[in-house]
Amino acid sequence: LVEVEFGEGIEIIGERAFYLCMALRSLAVPRTVTKLGTGVFGGCINLAEVHLEEGIEIIGERAFYRCTALQSVTVPSSVTKLGAHAFYDCTNLTEVILLGGDILLNHGFLDRGLSSEVGALNKERLNELIGSSPSPFRGCPLTSLKIAIPRVLPERVARLPQECRLSIEGRIRDLHRVELAQDGTILACFPVIRRSSGGMDVEDTDNQTAQSLHQVLRLISFHELKESSILIELAMWKSRLDEHRARADCRISVPDPAKCLIMEYCGFVRFLEPAIEGD
Repeated sequence: LVEVEFGEGIEIIGERAFYLCMALRSLAVPRTVTKLGTGVFGGCINLAEVHLEEGIEIIGERAFYRCTALQSVTVPSSVTKLGAHAFYDCTNLTEVILLGGDILLNHGFLDRGLSSEVGALNKERLNELIGSSPSPFRGCPLTSLKIAIPRVLPERVARLPQECRLSIEGRIRDLHRVELAQDGTILACFPVIRRSSGGMDVEDTDNQTAQSLHQVLRLISFHELKESSILIELAMWKSRLDEHRARADCRISVPDPAKCLIMEYCGFVRFLEPAIEGD
């Protein structure tokens, strides 16, 4: 059994259903599946590609135990629980992406940045997902967990002109603990700290991830506001057009104090800072 396809409509893949299927190389779990049972793919040592659709809620204990060919896994935002030892002894698993950024990142931080009293990581919700001890990732060489930030930010970037998008993407690639996925998803990376009990802690040491996310937020807002000021000037210019006057005579620049008032009204008073490009 090298590959398996599940029919739409299946809801649970039961305990040890594919245990020790050593030739299995790839699988795609459809969106109708809500639970993977205990040890369901345990010992599938050649399983290198796993695609989990949104809809799955529970990944059972030792579900992917000793899947030693697995190098990367993306956990959908619909998952509410990763069972103990879910990926135990996946000795080549170096990347885990959690798509639940809407829950796993603090909205207070995303709304207010470093001025917020809370950090970037919602540790309470993360602990609900991965538990305390034993860890789902015991025996894996993970050094960090990657959490996808809410889609609203990449969508804001996508609405900007191409030169602005390229500027933001280039800046993200230079930041510590922030990555840009091929599909445009922005990933916040949090270091993993191992415990002797077999558990693990996920920490934003020295707030480095928070600082990088803050720079991303500022940079997006900077370009949004820059584009907004251009549109304001264009609108005012068009409103002054008169068929008896030259277009050049109708141009008007919005004074900086007026721009600041507009930005303050929109809640962006500290975001438009020229130093942002050189931080």
